[in-house]
Amino acid sequence: MIKYLEKYGLGVCERISKKLGITTRTLRFLFFYLSIITLLLGFILYLIIALIFKVKDLIIHRKKTAFDL
Repeated sequence: MIKYLEKYGLGVCERISKKLGITTRTLRFLFFYLSIITLLLGFILYLIIALIFKVKDLIIHRKKTAFDL
């Protein structure tokens, strides 16, 4: 099954690597690591934005009006 996928299913990486002049293995590792980095950066960005909103809510207090009673 793995040989079948390497021969027919993974031809995209092979063609791109030939076009760029690098090995297929290097391109696959590069794609794998870039995918992981992209996921991690998105998660870290989400946490930073959540922290900023939390700090903003702690600093800025909304004043109650007569209509809130």
